[in-house]
Amino acid sequence: MDNNETNIELEVSPFERADLNGGKRKRFLKPIPITLTLLFLALGLAAIFTLTASAVKFEVSPEPNKLVIENGFFTYQLGERFLMLPGEYSVRASAAGYHDLMIDVNVENLPDQVFEFALAKLPGILIVTSSPVDNAEVIVDQVTRGTTPLKIDNIEPGLHDIQFKSERYLLYQTEIKIEGRRVEQQLVAELSPAWANVSVSSDPPAANILLGGEVVGLSPDTIEIIQGHHTLGVKKPGYKLWQSDLSVTAGDELTLDPVALVKSDGKISIATNPAGANITIAQRYQGQSPLSVSLAPGKSYEVLLSKAGFEPIVKVIRVASEEDLSLNLNMTPVMGVVRLQVQPENAELFLDGKSLGEASQRLRLSATRHEIEIKKPGFATYVATITPQPGLTQQLLINLQTDEEARAAAIPTTITAIANVTANLIIPGKLKLGATRREPGRRSNEIEKSVQLTRAYYLGTHEITNLAYKKFDPSHNSGMLGRSLLGDDDRPVVNVAWERVARFCNWLSAQNSLPAAYEQVGGVWRLIEPANTGFRLPTEAEWAWAARYDTGGTPNRFPWGNNMPPPAGAGNYADEAAANMVPYHVIGYNDTFRGPAPTGSFTANNFGIFDLNGNVSEWVNDFYTASAGREVLVDPIGPKSGDYYVVRGANYTSGRFSELRWTFRDYGKDPRPDVGFRIARYVE
Repeated sequence: MDNNETNIELEVSPFERADLNGGKRKRFLKPIPITLTLLFLALGLAAIFTLTASAVKFEVSPEPNKLVIENGFFTYQLGERFLMLPGEYSVRASAAGYHDLMIDVNVENLPDQVFEFALAKLPGILIVTSSPVDNAEVIVDQVTRGTTPLKIDNIEPGLHDIQFKSERYLLYQTEIKIEGRRVEQQLVAELSPAWANVSVSSDPPAANILLGGEVVGLSPDTIEIIQGHHTLGVKKPGYKLWQSDLSVTAGDELTLDPVALVKSDGKISIATNPAGANITIAQRYQGQSPLSVSLAPGKSYEVLLSKAGFEPIVKVIRVASEEDLSLNLNMTPVMGVVRLQVQPENAELFLDGKSLGEASQRLRLSATRHEIEIKKPGFATYVATITPQPGLTQQLLINLQTDEEARAAAIPTTITAIANVTANLIIPGKLKLGATRREPGRRSNEIEKSVQLTRAYYLGTHEITNLAYKKFDPSHNSGMLGRSLLGDDDRPVVNVAWERVARFCNWLSAQNSLPAAYEQVGGVWRLIEPANTGFRLPTEAEWAWAARYDTGGTPNRFPWGNNMPPPAGAGNYADEAAANMVPYHVIGYNDTFRGPAPTGSFTANNFGIFDLNGNVSEWVNDFYTASAGREVLVDPIGPKSGDYYVVRGANYTSGRFSELRWTFRDYGKDPRPDVGFRIARYVE
C-alpha cells in the first residue's frame, strides 16, 4: 500500500426498513407569524371596542378618593371618561367623611353619557353643655336626647332645632347647622333664670308669706317667684288672710306695698229644727240653716230666722275675734185648715206620702208646703201641692178625671229639649202635598199627593241655632257667604250635612232619655221603623202641614197670600240688600238682613212656628223622590232609600217666584250655606 493513501475505517450501521407509505415530514409552528396574528386580532378588537364603546363620565360630588367600576364588561379609562360598552355596571365611590356610594348604572348605546351622583355626608358629633346649671333636658327636633353635659354621637347633617329645659330657668331655644362628616361641634346654652325677686312686708310683721297656699317666707322677706300668674297670701294668727293675684316677669324685681293686716272675724254657726230656715243678720240675708257666718268682732248683730209655716225667731248676738259661737233653735209651727171635697166618692187621700183614708175631709196642717195625692181605681191620680194659710180655711173642690181624660190633658203644648230649643204640639189632619199641574211656577217634582196624618207630633218652634248646635259639636263653624257672617249664636246653623243632623237628633234624644230615632244601616243613616218618640227631622208631610195648613182652610201659594211681591215683614228673603250676593232678588223688598236673621225675627204662624219659609231652607226626614202615587198616604216617612234628602222652604238667597212658593222642593245631602233644620218628634 502506498504510504500516501489514507486509511479509511468502515462502520456497520443497523438496518432499518424503508417506509413504504412515504411518511410526511413533521412541521413546527413558528412564533413570529403567531405573534403577528394575535397582534392584528388585538388591534381589531381594540378598534371594534373603540368604535362601539360610549364615552362615560361620572361626576361625583364631592370628588371621591376612589371610584371603581365593578361587574359588567371591560372598561377603559381615558382621562376623565371611561370607554364602556352598553350594558349594566356597578359603580362604587368613596370619600372621607361621606357614606360609600354603591349604585348600578345602565350604559346606553350613545356616544357620550354623564352620570351625576352626590355622596351623603356621615353624621356629625354634637357636644352640648348648659350654664350655669347642668342636667338641662336637651330636645332635638322635638325628641328628648338626654341631659347636659351630653355628647350626641350620631346627628344627621343639616339644620336642627334645639331646646334646653331646666327647672327654674327659661326655655332656651336655638338652631344649629350640623356639618356632618364626623366633624365634632360644640354648643353651650346660657340659661336665664325664670324667676324674679319679690319683696313682701306687712303690718304687723312676722306674718307667713304664702305662695299657692304654701309658706315660702316670713315678712319682711324677699322671695324668688317663678314667672307667671300666682296667688300671693300673707297670714298671721289672729288676722285675716290677705291675698292678691300677682303677675311676675322673669328678671323684673318687684317690691310690694306693705300689707296692712286686718284682725280675724268671729264665727257663728246656726242650726234649726226643722232645717231650712232663712237667716238674716243685720238686715242682710245670709242663707238657710244650717249655716256658718263670719262676723267682724266687737259689734252687736240682730239675727232673724224665718220659715214658711213657723213663728219667726229674733236674737241679738255679739262675737269676739276668732270666737266660734253656736246657736241651736227649735221653730214653732203655725197651723192652717184645708177642707177637701172630692168627686167621685170613696177616693183615698195621701198627704206627704202617708195614707189618710177617705179623700173628702178637713185637715189641720202646718202652714208649709204639703204634697197631696188622691187615688181611685179607673181614675187618674190627682197630685197637687198645698200651703195652708194661718187663720184661714182653704176649700178645694176636686173632680177626678178618667185615665183617658187625664192623658189628653197631660200632653203639654210646648216642650223644651235643651236650653233655648222648644217644640210646639201639632194636631194632625188631612192635606195635599205638591201642587196641581196648572199651578204657576210649578216644578216637575211637585207631584200632588193626598196625605192623612194621624199621630200628633211636636215641631221645633225655631230653626236650630249655632248656639244650640255647638252644644253637640263645639268645633262647628257655619262660616260666611259673601260679606254675611253665618256663625252668630242667634243665627240658624248652616253648612251641616244631613247625616250630621241625624246624629244631632240622636244626641238630643239621649239628652232627654228618649230612644234614638235614627240608625245606620249599610253606612246610610235612616229613620228607625216603626218611628219612635225620639227627636228627628220632620217628615215632608209634617213640615207641609205645619207650614201651609195652620189656618185650617185652603192653603195659599205663598206664606202671605197668592200674589207677589211679599208685603213688608213677610220674612227673610233675597231682598235689595242681597242684590249683589245672589242671582235673583225681590225688587223693592227690604227685610233689613243681608244674610240669615236671628231665629224668630218675624211673626210666627198660627201654630206658633217661626221661619218655615224664609231665613234658611230646612232639611226634612224623607229621601228625595219625584214618583207619583194615587193612594192616600197615611203618616208617610218617605222612600226606604235614596241618594238625596228633601229640602223645603225658601231662604235668604231666594228671590224667584217659583222658589218662594210653599210647594217648592229642593234636594241634597251635603252641607250648604242656605240650609239648616228644625227638630220634630211624635207625642207617643
